[in-house]
Amino acid sequence: MRVIQGIIIHDVISRPKIVLDQLGEGLAVLGFRAKMAEYPDMFEKLFVPSIDSRLSAAQLVDVLQFPSEMSEDDRTVANYLKQYLHKADIEMLENFVFFVTGSSSLPNFGLSRINVKFDNVPSIFASTCLLSLTLPNYFESEESFSLLLNAVIGSVKKSFNCV
Repeated sequence: MRVIQGIIIHDVISRPKIVLDQLGEGLAVLGFRAKMAEYPDMFEKLFVPSIDSRLSAAQLVDVLQFPSEMSEDDRTVANYLKQYLHKADIEMLENFVFFVTGSSSLPNFGLSRINVKFDNVPSIFASTCLLSLTLPNYFESEESFSLLLNAVIGSVKKSFNCV
């Protein structure tokens, strides 16, 4: 019985504590630990998830980086994407972010950009390492765009990059 208690104590308390202690030491070396103690409200949103920090379409659209020069078809597809995201529910937004970034949250707390590219390709492709989304540069309609994006996002749990 003592062996089992020892294993449980190690797994439940000791191992997580070691990781937290190492995190604390790393933060102290960089000077963040003192600043976190001084300004807890500022750092809380980075480390403590809250309902207020739920993903929104506006946040997601803000991190999209479109090319500086786009054709008329590219602009149309870009507008389809923005409209799609504004109409999407929270689950679809989270699935979209996961498809593009491989993570359930915006890259670098929303400070990084997701590059959107347009190309003569038959489907939608995301590179999670490069934080980029490649879209076909033409769709017959907004409905066909939404159908393809739904299919790609719906497959996010099955494949990691494209359909």
